[in-house]
Amino acid sequence: MLKKFLNIFCSALVLAGLSACEKSGSTTQKSHEPKLVSLTGSEINGTKLATGIDLAGVITDAATGKGIPGVAVTDGYQYVKTDANGVYQMKRNSMARKVYYTIPAAYQVPLDNSDHLPMFFSPGMMSKGLAYRCDFVLNKLSAPETDFTLIAIGDPQCQNISESTRFLGETIPDIKRTMSSGNYPAVYAITLGDVTFDSFYMFDPMVRCMRNIMVQDSYLPFFNCIGNHDHNSLVKAVGNQVQDDYNATEEYVKHFGPADYSFDRGNAHIIVMDNIAVTSIVSSSTAPNTATWNYTNNLLPSQLEWLKQDIAMVENPESKLVIFCAHQPIRGAASTTYSEVVNLLSKFNEVHFFIGHTHYQQNYIHEIGGKQIFEHIHGAACGGWWTANSSVTGAPNGYSVYNVRGNKIKDWFMKGTNREENYQMRIYDGNQEYGSEVTPNSPKIKVNWYSTTTVGKFKVIGNANFKNAFVAEVFDDDNQYWSLEFWQNGQKVGDFVRAAESGINNAPICAFWYNDKSRTTDTWCNRTASHYWYYKPASGKPADEKNWEVRAVHKYPNGGSVTYKTSKLTTDYSEF
Repeated sequence: MLKKFLNIFCSALVLAGLSACEKSGSTTQKSHEPKLVSLTGSEINGTKLATGIDLAGVITDAATGKGIPGVAVTDGYQYVKTDANGVYQMKRNSMARKVYYTIPAAYQVPLDNSDHLPMFFSPGMMSKGLAYRCDFVLNKLSAPETDFTLIAIGDPQCQNISESTRFLGETIPDIKRTMSSGNYPAVYAITLGDVTFDSFYMFDPMVRCMRNIMVQDSYLPFFNCIGNHDHNSLVKAVGNQVQDDYNATEEYVKHFGPADYSFDRGNAHIIVMDNIAVTSIVSSSTAPNTATWNYTNNLLPSQLEWLKQDIAMVENPESKLVIFCAHQPIRGAASTTYSEVVNLLSKFNEVHFFIGHTHYQQNYIHEIGGKQIFEHIHGAACGGWWTANSSVTGAPNGYSVYNVRGNKIKDWFMKGTNREENYQMRIYDGNQEYGSEVTPNSPKIKVNWYSTTTVGKFKVIGNANFKNAFVAEVFDDDNQYWSLEFWQNGQKVGDFVRAAESGINNAPICAFWYNDKSRTTDTWCNRTASHYWYYKPASGKPADEKNWEVRAVHKYPNGGSVTYKTSKLTTDYSEF
């Protein structure tokens, strides 16, 4: 009964917050929502339809009323382009649910009339065996949008109303505040999968969290990517991967639109794809009386063909930036389609992957034919599944901000929720022990930075180099473009050394999860990606050092740099 009351109460809070959003601001765009109707007649806007066509329509310019030629249109399986009259036509795939288009760079992102969410696809779901017509109307931009800002949000992963209330009350207001400075032109947002957590009944609340968000007196277009936990496992498996994957995504498509799509902004082509290929249903470890899917990190053959066609629609890709958004990492051998996807994208001038899934930050740099391709793996908006204000690595809950200039990403940074933009690192005393304050008979863990401690199923791996050293945790670093300097009394006295890429635990966050949150398995203490640096002062006693400062320098691949500074030593759990 109490749980039911809390859910009702939280729902009221969510709706109250949304009502406030709906009252503020206005959009410069006049909305023209598409309609899906039966296909009749043999001609559209002066174009004769070919025999056997069962999906067609016209895309027109709102100001002129004329058809827009050359717009790429897809049913999720194949692409065509609109002709000189703005007309598209195709024999659609029998499994196609929606018809939609790649939003042209010269036109505004279309938003629906009520929620002001992207609406570049047909409403409702198409049924097999029927012929459909869907027309679209686009509003032209007043000037080319060569500069824009992209907000990437990893794993909101809301399982209940209480968690979506935190997303609405913490993450969304932080985005609005950060983007209100005037330094960020033309803002767009995208989640990178796991919008929900094996809880498809949370699709509606999460849609409501993303609607009618005002940024700089305009509505924020909020795009989404599907994750493994967004596949509905409450459908019956049939034992066919293609059909099971198709059935598992139906509810997501109904609420958020296509799982595979693209849109153009300025000189950038942005692709969003579902790289979770489900295989079989298994019992859920997180939600009683429900289930989840086994899956592979992969694109199905039909998806790979769709991607090839999508890229073929792009004019002069060698002069364009491409951003490929998916949920699960493609680095290394993690994906069976890794090589094919990377090779397809390598023809673009600059390539970036935007990824979620892991709940930790990582910048993985691929070297392909002398070209660097960045894979940005994003920490989770939910952090450690909304149990605190930090992830499983210690980095804060948050999102990332990318500034696109022309056909390049100029710079980027991770933004901790309710933190300042320059909050990019923490400094620790490598000699400190955590958990020593507990009572003698309490089943608590005591850990430090430089040794390994095991209690039951909880293992904390240290690094001997951290003894007698300042330990720096840089939330979003990489192994090529960052450097850390130790300054004292206004002078640089040395450089930090970057520790191993993996295999190190954050000692205080591990103690926090075990001692304060009663998490007794080390899944809560990630060691896959390391963001640690160390510097040993001559004294060997970091706690005794005075007048020091750590400067972290991030040099961007396309030129320019930013320096972050701190003189604060983190000694307790207050930042978690």
